[in-house]
Amino acid sequence: MALQVVGGAMGNMVCIHNIVAASATVGLAGMEGMLIRRNSVPLLLYGTVAGVMGLIYTYILFPGIF
Repeated sequence: MALQVVGGAMGNMVCIHNIVAASATVGLAGMEGMLIRRNSVPLLLYGTVAGVMGLIYTYILFPGIF
């Protein structure tokens, strides 16, 4: 369940509706591509860390539960 929430948060980082709303709010209209590119590195890092932690919990710490 927790990894589903992490995936949802990752999706919100690149959701075009959120990026357009944020860029319009702070006055960066037309810079959506730059915002997505800047979010890509933290997104990949966040996803990698969450995925590795999920694998550790599933296969090492609690192998009989899942």
